[in-house]
Amino acid sequence: MRGVFPLDRCIGGLCPFMLVWGLMLVCFPASQVSVPADPVPADPVPADTLKRLPLYSLAAGTIVAIVLIIFAVSRIPIPNIGLGALGLLPLAAALVDSVRLKGKFAAAGSKRTGGAGQGGRDKAGRSSDAAELTEWLDQRAESLAVRERDLNARALSLQQWLQFPDAIDFKHPDDLRPRPQQDVPAISADDPMARHDRQLLELVEIKTHELFDSIKHDAYRKDSGDRKVFDNERIRSDIVALVSDVVAIYRPGETSPLLKTNVDAVSRAVGRASLRLLVAVESLPGGLASYDFQSIYNVVMRAVKTFGIYKSAKPYIDVASHVLFAGRIVSSTNPLTLVAWWAASKATTYGASKLGEHVLDQQAVGLIRQLVEIIAIEVASIYSPMVRYRDVHWIYGVELVHLAGELGISDSARVAAMKQLAALNLRDEYGRVSLIRHLADGTTSRPANYQPAQSLSASDRRIVAERLEAFLLSHVLIDKRNRPQKSLIDAWQSAAADRLEIQFRAGNVDASTEEQSERAVVALMAFALQHFGDEPDAAIGRIQSTKTWNAIDSSTRAKLTRELEADPPFLYHPPDVDPDGDVCERFLGDLIELAGSGRKPPPLLETGPGVENNGVELAIWPGENALRVSAYFLRADAEAAVKRYRQSDAVHLLGKPNPPSLSPEIAGALHYLAGKSGTSGSIRCVFSDARIETTQQPVALARIGPTLICFRLQAEADPSTVKLFVVSRASVAEARIEKVAGYVRSDCRVTFPDATTLLVPGSTLAGYDAYFADLRDTA
Repeated sequence: MRGVFPLDRCIGGLCPFMLVWGLMLVCFPASQVSVPADPVPADPVPADTLKRLPLYSLAAGTIVAIVLIIFAVSRIPIPNIGLGALGLLPLAAALVDSVRLKGKFAAAGSKRTGGAGQGGRDKAGRSSDAAELTEWLDQRAESLAVRERDLNARALSLQQWLQFPDAIDFKHPDDLRPRPQQDVPAISADDPMARHDRQLLELVEIKTHELFDSIKHDAYRKDSGDRKVFDNERIRSDIVALVSDVVAIYRPGETSPLLKTNVDAVSRAVGRASLRLLVAVESLPGGLASYDFQSIYNVVMRAVKTFGIYKSAKPYIDVASHVLFAGRIVSSTNPLTLVAWWAASKATTYGASKLGEHVLDQQAVGLIRQLVEIIAIEVASIYSPMVRYRDVHWIYGVELVHLAGELGISDSARVAAMKQLAALNLRDEYGRVSLIRHLADGTTSRPANYQPAQSLSASDRRIVAERLEAFLLSHVLIDKRNRPQKSLIDAWQSAAADRLEIQFRAGNVDASTEEQSERAVVALMAFALQHFGDEPDAAIGRIQSTKTWNAIDSSTRAKLTRELEADPPFLYHPPDVDPDGDVCERFLGDLIELAGSGRKPPPLLETGPGVENNGVELAIWPGENALRVSAYFLRADAEAAVKRYRQSDAVHLLGKPNPPSLSPEIAGALHYLAGKSGTSGSIRCVFSDARIETTQQPVALARIGPTLICFRLQAEADPSTVKLFVVSRASVAEARIEKVAGYVRSDCRVTFPDATTLLVPGSTLAGYDAYFADLRDTA
């Protein structure tokens, strides 16, 4: 029907307008404005609730709905203009509501932030409760933090004490040393003698030289494009080689050394190594500890190239070891040393100064030695834990703390001792804490348990004695008001001298030159009685040719002769004489000549019963050890004294002014064979490089009087003991001696009656007749 608007068209035409109206309701819902964000209990409907509703949109929608229903029921057609008006009405109402409700929403937001109304009061109460809860939690957290710090402090103290256990008593190892548990590294039986430690120090010296050369040639970096990067494989292989060499010293022949350790030992060693490395780097001037590895490597490489060769850098490389000890400790009394350390500390301030650069280079090159030593020592400590305490720095620290406890030194002296402990280059930083604790408490550090006479060389013990004396004179005796009693000083000094087997200079020998000469004569007499087995009359006759004997007057000599005959001193001990005096110098010279001038009796060389054919165990003559101890005690160069003795012994043994050098083992065997030969004939010659012609077994050939003796020596587990085997024996007339001519030299073939044939190499400098004259002479 024309002009009539059907219902379906009406609804379809209104759909766009209803859609717009619905979107407005979604964008500005009544609940968004009227309902608070927090789920709090609702009050009765407030007065302004109607103001918050989209009233204009609701009213317009109601009107449109009513009009449409009326026109639909009555079937009256709606004009096009009416349809347009009905469509615009909801749109206009929605626009009006949107503007009105926007202001209402902003006001509600500001009121909600201000906490007004009952909801605000509830929120304030909840905020107060939350604040109280937060405060309680903070208090509990602080309490837990305090307890944590206390537990950490106790754990650190316990860790430090565990790192510094009681020393092993070397005197009674079987009774006091616990048996090693499974998978726990055991300490070898000869560990207290520090034989392995000497090999370890030699290895450190070799590896330091190798590392110096590698850094000099930049072997630890390789080209990677246009830059250099670290060669990780080379670094890893060198570290593994160092670790393997150290393990080979303490566990020779061990194929899987890591399986013989445990996590505890390895972890502690890694921790100590890290701490020592940090201390070593922090000691360098310029703050290198905060540098990256590339920068530190560049500094060290520059220092290496500055010195050029290892020989030039070695004095400063040794700064990381014993020279550091001798330098820092005496820096307060040595102005030159003090200037050097001052310059090192100021190297950053005077960075452009050549002096500062040179000192920095010295310190940087010393880091090479410390790096090698740290790795070697910590690996060795896994298999020999006491290696950390067989060190001159540790022994000095222990003796210094013991001195402070025994003498009750003043506070100022205790502070000076603490400064010296802080300057020591210890192998265990936890040990430093323990020493300082003992020093602060005035307790003893048990120095006797470390047996310094067995674990340190004579030079190291001399350093310890000199430093103790310097501290005693500079910080203890100088304070007249707090000076300890003389009896306490004497008791401490005597005990320390016995432990170190070094005579102290601080307590001057309270005896005249004549009395010291008499003590030296008594000591020479005791040496002859104990180490030559002389009777008193023979011993007196032996020492009457010495300078010490002839330095005293005739009446004193007569008196000494009567006293020595009546009460012979059968036990030898170095005499108590002034190490710097003429008496000491004469005594040591006489002792060396006395030791090298006499034939050693076979009973003093045998360590047990045996037959020559089955092997006889021989020890190095004990008089040689007594000579070495005497040189140690009197602060002489022990190795030089022993070398002079061996030269003198060879002169008297072979009867030649310039004899060939003899090893202690060969010399001991010759003394034994000469004593067992039953003749008074002298040793005419000895050839230690002979070989059995058929088996090429190395042997030695000696002629004692008219007798030729072929013998061989076999090393024993104890390095001071060898086993002697007599291979063949015959007179010179019974043996066949013939020349084996050669182009450069002529050798000698000796055939014994039992068909044993030796080939003795000749000399390229001397002819056959001259070189083998003593062997071929039948007279």
